[in-house]
Amino acid sequence: MFRICIIFCFFSFSLLAQNNEEKLAAQYMTEKAYTKAADIYEELAKKQPESIYYYENLFQCYLLMKDFKAAEKLVDKRIKKFETNYGYQVDKGYLLGEQGLIAERDQIFKKLLDIKLDNQTGIENLANAFLRRKYYSQTLLAYAKGRKVLNDDYLFAFEISQLYFVQGDLLSGTNELVAYAGHFDFAIQEIKDKLMMAYSSKKDFDILSKSTLQKLQKNPENIVYNDLLIWSFIQQKDWQGALIQSKVVDKRLNEDGKKIIELGWICQSNEVYDIAIECFNYVKLLGENKRYFYQAQQGVLQNGLLQIKTGNGADLPSLRALEKEYQSFLAANGDNWQTSEQMEQLAELYIYYLHEPNKGITELNKALKMQEIEPFVAAKCKLSLGDALLINGDPWEADLLYKQVEKSFNTDELGQEAKFRYARLCYFRGEFEWCQTQLDVLKNATSQLISNNALRLWLLIQDNIGLDSNQDAMSLYAHADLLIFQNKLTEAAIALDEIPNKFPMHTLADEIYFSKAIIAEKQGNYNDAIVFYSKVYKDFSYDILADNALINLAKLYEFKLKDPEKAKPLYEKIILNYTGSLFANEARKRYRILRGDVIDKSMENYWD
Repeated sequence: MFRICIIFCFFSFSLLAQNNEEKLAAQYMTEKAYTKAADIYEELAKKQPESIYYYENLFQCYLLMKDFKAAEKLVDKRIKKFETNYGYQVDKGYLLGEQGLIAERDQIFKKLLDIKLDNQTGIENLANAFLRRKYYSQTLLAYAKGRKVLNDDYLFAFEISQLYFVQGDLLSGTNELVAYAGHFDFAIQEIKDKLMMAYSSKKDFDILSKSTLQKLQKNPENIVYNDLLIWSFIQQKDWQGALIQSKVVDKRLNEDGKKIIELGWICQSNEVYDIAIECFNYVKLLGENKRYFYQAQQGVLQNGLLQIKTGNGADLPSLRALEKEYQSFLAANGDNWQTSEQMEQLAELYIYYLHEPNKGITELNKALKMQEIEPFVAAKCKLSLGDALLINGDPWEADLLYKQVEKSFNTDELGQEAKFRYARLCYFRGEFEWCQTQLDVLKNATSQLISNNALRLWLLIQDNIGLDSNQDAMSLYAHADLLIFQNKLTEAAIALDEIPNKFPMHTLADEIYFSKAIIAEKQGNYNDAIVFYSKVYKDFSYDILADNALINLAKLYEFKLKDPEKAKPLYEKIILNYTGSLFANEARKRYRILRGDVIDKSMENYWD
């Protein structure tokens, strides 16, 4: 037992001493004291002659010291002892290359590549030996030899493609992966992942499109090539190209619109609502007996409403066309708990965009009478109903509905939305202090939209009341805001004009111009809206509504005037000049969409 303890203590002491020597050698390397480091590694290598770690560090020391004779002696000793380890022979070539002896180096490499290898492991060892010293051409030659010897044109595809990508040869790397995908469809997602890592710009995906098209011309029935081509179009935001190719695949596989439905949801996620609607309409036209017909109906409705919301409204023909779509859907599927969500959406269309609150109230009351309606949908109906009643001049009933939803969903985002609408009602009624008390809580809401809306309203009140105990001007403005909400635009304009007459030089000047811009936009007087929005962000660039005016004007150009080139610099102005703006993220997103950036990598698994 005593002997065992002595041996154990000796072994532990030796190991500790060795670790200390390793640390000291590493420190010398860091300090560029290569001679001292080499002395230590030589001793360590003698103790453990098979250690690759000590060999590599000693080899590097000799190279850095330009002691080529010592390095050659070290390598030759290893080659003699480990004849089948090609890495040491590559090191011999590498050493010759470092001395400028290129012909001698190439002769060694040629001999290595001429070695007769008849198994995959041997080929991989040879390739890895070259790769370790970054001899990419020789690595590729080793893989090519392996393919020939083993009679497999797709062997080492991932390794070869990665070598091409490292060298910046995207075309060759892409061709490798596309060819592999055509024969091994199970690897399609891994191939997409590798392409996403290799590509850095939108143009790079064009390489994939061309490579895949070449393969498709020879193998038009290969579904994997079609899949890759669709995915490539999506990454390039070539939505029409993706739709055309999706139709081809869908017909070939007889999938009843499955691929087009999937593309429609991707377009919705990217806010390309017009193409999304085109996708869903295509599937609708396949017929009621097809399995995706109901989803297609829902997609048309959902994207139609989202398109209107994103663009802050639409022209009357577009609104009426969507109304007709909803009516057709409800006529075909009936008014029941399963269609209650569409009934609520139709009510939104009536209340906020067609300015027909009574029709909205009718739809909402029908939905709320259904016993099986889901609580969440019922709550949304109550919020919309509260707004409709407020528009019709019944604030007390609206107050009650908002509070009901807040109480039922007090820990949910919907409850926060209800609380905001109640706070907004207090603002309309001129109860500014109580309104701000409610908004103080909502400024930290989990929903970014609710938080932003709460902060914006809070700042409006704070900026225009502050220490001023006279709230008459602000009350007039809040009343004008209510009239705009109720779509009483002429009355709202008159109320706004009263404010500067009664309260000259009041701080509400920018708010008045902003509200006039909203009125003009709602009335379709886009030139006037442009003038008013421009005045707000130019003359009041320091005030709270400058970024709000910019985002509204940008959307006006993008969605209603169909002039994205004028919208882009306005979004960019928000990004650059208003970095803390509540609209910064939205502006950045719209700007990227208009610029046509490569799709965000979070979307990569939508198509697999």
